[in-house]
Amino acid sequence: MLVTMGQLQLAIAALQALRLLTRFAAAHEMQQVLGGDSELFPRLNFSSPSPLIFHSTLGLLQQWPNTFFPAGHTIAPCTVAKHTNLYHARMGTSAPPSPEWFAFDAEMSYWIAGNMPDSHLLTYRTTRDVKCLYFDGTSASLMDDRSMLSQMLMIHNNSANVPDNSAFGPLPNQNGSYDLPICGPGWDGYENCTHWSPLQAEYDRADGLCNFILDKSLGGPGWGYEGIVRMNAAFELIWCNFSSPSAKLVSWLNISAPSLDGDDMLPWHAVTSAKHSRNGLSAPTLPAAHGARTNGSSRGPGWLVSISPFMSYSTYDAATKRYGFARSVPGRGEVRAKIDSCGLFTFYDPILADQENARMTQERRLYNLTAQGHWISPTDEADRQIALTKLTRRRRVQRALNVSVADGQYMREAVEHRMRAVLASSSQACSGIDWTLTTQEIVTFYGSHIYDLSLLLAASRNQLNDSELRSRVARVREVAHGLWMPYYEYPLFTKDRLEAAFSLWAPESQAALERCKMQYEPFDLGELSSGELTACNAVSEVLATICSTLLPVFLSTESIWLQHFNNASAILPAPSSPFYINITLDVYRNGRNIEELMAWLGWADQWTTCSPGCGMGQVCYIPIWPVLGLAGRGGGQPRNDTGDDHGYDYGYGYGRYTPRRRRGWNMDALGKFLWEPRCVDVEHFPPE
Repeated sequence: MLVTMGQLQLAIAALQALRLLTRFAAAHEMQQVLGGDSELFPRLNFSSPSPLIFHSTLGLLQQWPNTFFPAGHTIAPCTVAKHTNLYHARMGTSAPPSPEWFAFDAEMSYWIAGNMPDSHLLTYRTTRDVKCLYFDGTSASLMDDRSMLSQMLMIHNNSANVPDNSAFGPLPNQNGSYDLPICGPGWDGYENCTHWSPLQAEYDRADGLCNFILDKSLGGPGWGYEGIVRMNAAFELIWCNFSSPSAKLVSWLNISAPSLDGDDMLPWHAVTSAKHSRNGLSAPTLPAAHGARTNGSSRGPGWLVSISPFMSYSTYDAATKRYGFARSVPGRGEVRAKIDSCGLFTFYDPILADQENARMTQERRLYNLTAQGHWISPTDEADRQIALTKLTRRRRVQRALNVSVADGQYMREAVEHRMRAVLASSSQACSGIDWTLTTQEIVTFYGSHIYDLSLLLAASRNQLNDSELRSRVARVREVAHGLWMPYYEYPLFTKDRLEAAFSLWAPESQAALERCKMQYEPFDLGELSSGELTACNAVSEVLATICSTLLPVFLSTESIWLQHFNNASAILPAPSSPFYINITLDVYRNGRNIEELMAWLGWADQWTTCSPGCGMGQVCYIPIWPVLGLAGRGGGQPRNDTGDDHGYDYGYGYGRYTPRRRRGWNMDALGKFLWEPRCVDVEHFPPE
């Protein structure tokens, strides 16, 4: 094959550019180790708690982010508005004991306890604005993955006091062994069991949290705090006292569905006494739990698994319509409860010194961080991308496992003080700023733009001809300009002073940077409560990092465009020219810094959705307890989920918990569904 001189020159130029890029990459990695690739970009401190506090605040009462990051780190007062409907399903005609559970959705209540023989649905309505305490993450998941840890710490004060028993399962005896009768649905001898309730740990948590409210005089029937909001497939409410006038019974309906005529057989996991489905007999009472406090009424749903023909649709409806992305639009979360962000408390608070030190020590080892929190990137590009993914998802593996006695004392006092401040009739205790809304506004503005920039810059690293390069730089310029339009005023410049006019240290650049960083700064920091100060500091550092990383991208793109592409009739730089190579190097540098910014922010949930978007009647599906949707495979999360979807311990217990896989759980499938979701509808739920 004949090769023309022009083709040969182009090939040589491309090879030179590739060699320059290789040298640039090596220099980039060496400079990272020595102290940064460029003084234009900030060194990112991956040990900082600010992006973690920010992201945790962003996800409050949101189903999607709390499913990606199930271990909660925030405790917050919230308010359930007057005239809100609440649902409680139970078997039989006995009144609910206290405490017991409400669901915000009738479908969720039906799915949990209303789909069995002699099922009843009780609908209540709040008569006033009710204060509640909210625990983020999948705090009602009943999985042995430490997602309930923040509740246990509130009850037991510190990590050492938290019992090392499963969230849902048999309780150990005094010697720590499991010799109590196994009493649960589907097990032999269930009808004769008198010692153990499978929900005993849940009632212990409910009792402990409600007692905390009573003991601290923070609420009671008809006043103050009366419940605890948590999340599993949807949001639920532990209601401390069913005699409270704050929730009025509206209706009590028998919602049992007729069974199939001529079919005397129930599913294998239904106990014998379930055959009294619609014959006028009351359903059997759940045996008294070992050591349980009861008030004469059965606790729990009776543990008979569904015989309802409506179970499948109820499961789909309750589990998907609020948390997922419908037609690529994120769900609105739980709007029937509203966070009082004056009283935010986070386990990422640096004041929890022992917990914070343990987190930073462990992450330095796991993610190759320096003592200053700077990331040392692998030299191999494929390894670098894997490491960036782990950094982006690091919140998924974090657990508050090192709360010392001193940390626990501060936690309890801080939560009590902030709950009390929210109750105060005077508004002077709080600024009135909605910090959850502030984080959501920031992510709404920057999230998709940053993602778009990363894709554009990554594609620009490939060898492009002159017209392709011009088109790509133009698109990058459009996105970058949209980010800086509210803050940047163009300087007066001539072509011979372009570099100075668009340098990071030009007066216009510094003024724009300051405006960007201060866009949500309160006018008076003195009006902020202690909880608000923590949130405010996190927002400030996140904005400062975003702005400081994006401004050099904007300035270099403007300079490149105005120097080489702003004249439609100008001759574009040849691929062999130094200008072309410099442009390529700028794009390469900008792209890598945007990728590292994304890893530092950790907004993995915001950058994960179904592609292409879902059609009408479909939602974007990810596994969520208890509706994991791995049909025929079982399902669940590993006890110590690492984020790599293999069930090994990356937690901070320093070997306290043994890594293991659960029999029947397909962890590879779980990982695929979580990070590569798919569209489902009621006919294809759960997905195969």
